[in-house]
Amino acid sequence: MFKKKLNKWLYEKTRNLLRRQAKVKPYTIEIEEYSIAYLESNNPEGKKTLILIHGLNDEKESWLILAAALKGKYHLIIIDLLGCGESDLDMDFGYTLHNQADFLEKIIQKLMEEKNIHSFSFAGHSMGGLVVLLADRLPIDKFILVDALGIHVKMTSMQEKYQKIKNVDELPFLNTHNKEQLKEMMNMAMYEPMYMPNFMLEHIIARKAEVVAFERKKFYTIVDESMVHREDLEAKIRNIKQETLIVWAKEDLSLDVASAYKMHELIENSTLKVYEACRHYPQVEKPKELARNIIAFLK
Repeated sequence: MFKKKLNKWLYEKTRNLLRRQAKVKPYTIEIEEYSIAYLESNNPEGKKTLILIHGLNDEKESWLILAAALKGKYHLIIIDLLGCGESDLDMDFGYTLHNQADFLEKIIQKLMEEKNIHSFSFAGHSMGGLVVLLADRLPIDKFILVDALGIHVKMTSMQEKYQKIKNVDELPFLNTHNKEQLKEMMNMAMYEPMYMPNFMLEHIIARKAEVVAFERKKFYTIVDESMVHREDLEAKIRNIKQETLIVWAKEDLSLDVASAYKMHELIENSTLKVYEACRHYPQVEKPKELARNIIAFLK
């Protein structure tokens, strides 16, 4: 028990250091009966607002390295979706893309009212690509889609492998009970996984163990047994009118890069950037390159 508490303390110290480097602070907002956690940077007049949304069974901290690389150029709001990170968890909520988009819309509308935000740019990673569902419902200036779920074109080698096993529960990110499984998950997610000390690995494993059933439920709501997402957003994506930056990792094992080229074809006013030697987390593996692309795009 002492070691578990020590691991948590060390993890939180490390997380808080990353937050300070990114110049963001933690806050919560009440939406209906739920407490929703988010990070926010200072908002002096004149800065553009950029809202960042994480992926499936992920959390807002996945954006911190990128946030630091952006060097305070934007008013950042980084949200933990319902059931993720430090936001409330509700086992009975229906975590479809459309339901999550509807709830996210409520979060953003309240934030806009409280913080006097008139418009913003919107970035979504992986399942966070659900933001495209809000394209015609919120005053969004520009989109940034990072390895975003929404269109299926081609199976990745990882998807083909787990189709053959026919047991999605064996996926490392749904079955993380020890360091070997966690490291396998990291190898799938990143081309060159970052170093993590033992206290961080052990804390992540402990946290995953507490929510494994819940994360599997959310996963199956979004992804079917063939490892393809259930809701095709092609019609929504085709209708995006906002200028859009599409960023993809060439070696992504979760969502094949072919989807990036299809999105680029569908979105008339889009720019595509494909990163070499990178997998599903460009914001972690290529933060400086991604920051440069975002800064140039949001000018």
